[in-house]
Amino acid sequence: MPTTEEDTIMDEIYEGNRHYINVDDRGRILDGWSDGPHPQRKPTEQTVQLTDQCGYQFRLHPGGEENPALWDMDGIPLYKYEDGEVLERTQDEIEADRAALPKPEDKPSPEQRIAELEAALAALLGGEANG
Repeated sequence: MPTTEEDTIMDEIYEGNRHYINVDDRGRILDGWSDGPHPQRKPTEQTVQLTDQCGYQFRLHPGGEENPALWDMDGIPLYKYEDGEVLERTQDEIEADRAALPKPEDKPSPEQRIAELEAALAALLGGEANG
């Protein structure tokens, strides 16, 4: 979302907010927030403070996108924190995470499921179900 004049004014009014990220043991950014709208959130051992001189809304970089998406549609982190810097993860890193996602359990085919339901119906009716 492009920065609007109103965003710039609000950032100047609320300048001095701290912006944080939570990272996992591989440096992937799992969460991010500003203490402007979230003063009750407290840092943990996984938290890195990016800045204490930024606007109200969370940004990964000063002047960057407001409240950027941190994960893709599958919940895979798009950014990492490496050597004191926020970086976009490479497509290879993202694809490696995607390949490691749990596989859906094998599901019976629709034909197998229909056969199972017909057998259950036949058992309930005390005979064979017509198919």
